[in-house]
Amino acid sequence: MNIIRYYNQNRIKIWLIIIAVVLIIFMVHTVNNITKNKVQQEEEARRQETITKSKSNEADYTNESQSIISGGSVSDKYQKDFGKLVDQFLTFCKNHEPEQAYGLLTQDCKNILYPTVEIFKNQYYAPKFSTEKLYNFQSWTASDSYIYLVKIYDNMLATGKGTGNEYIQEYVSVMRENGTYKLNVGGLVGTHIRNAETTKDNITIKVEKSEVYMDYEIANIVVKNENPYVIVLDTRNETDSTYLVNTNNIPFEAMLYENDEDDFIIEPNQEKSIKIKFSNSYQSGTGVEKYVFSDIALEGKQKNTREITVEV
Repeated sequence: MNIIRYYNQNRIKIWLIIIAVVLIIFMVHTVNNITKNKVQQEEEARRQETITKSKSNEADYTNESQSIISGGSVSDKYQKDFGKLVDQFLTFCKNHEPEQAYGLLTQDCKNILYPTVEIFKNQYYAPKFSTEKLYNFQSWTASDSYIYLVKIYDNMLATGKGTGNEYIQEYVSVMRENGTYKLNVGGLVGTHIRNAETTKDNITIKVEKSEVYMDYEIANIVVKNENPYVIVLDTRNETDSTYLVNTNNIPFEAMLYENDEDDFIIEPNQEKSIKIKFSNSYQSGTGVEKYVFSDIALEGKQKNTREITVEV
């Protein structure tokens, strides 16, 4: 009863205090939002100014040519052409011209990842450039391959979204094709022709080529079984029985779970093409030394196994 009496006697004062507190909280929240948005806009304006200045002074793309990983830089001979090519591709995407960007891809990149413009639009362009974007790029390595690290940002001034710190990371490789230069995107570094084979116990394993990506490698392998019985290329009893070894003598296991069991069964007098993914992340200056198949089952018997090594 005392509380009710106190409220009745002081209701105006109590409500004035409540309203004042609410107004203070609202004003503090509003000021914080205004300050935060102002900081983000100033940060975005600085980023755009930096990019604009870079564009106006990048006749030789010197800054973008300083390599992050391998040290050094893209040679003076290629700095302008390579920088301009990467810039042009990203500008086409940014300006919502995916057809033009598609024309700058290598035939390998088209065949392997994006056979049609529509697939390129859906799988590459749309996830990265459907909204207004900004970008920058920097040489990642320029020793045995020319790879650029690309960062794609939301244009906060245009969309009003994002914090200014989030970005999509992409790698773009410059490749020579038919006397000109084109690009590999989507993580594809390039295709390496291997043409290495070994024959043992009437089994021939040939590694024809491999598609090298930033995070893995897919080897195109042909297995020929000239025996009168079935063989199994890998029993899959162990996870490390099929692997490659790089020139630093580091093994990388095959990711056999991405294949069906039938892929590894080769009938008598059959020749079969198989694609096998290896967890071999791209490293500048490092290649593949050999492919090892250490658990080949003869006559379908898991205890009667052989090992075949294909040296590159």
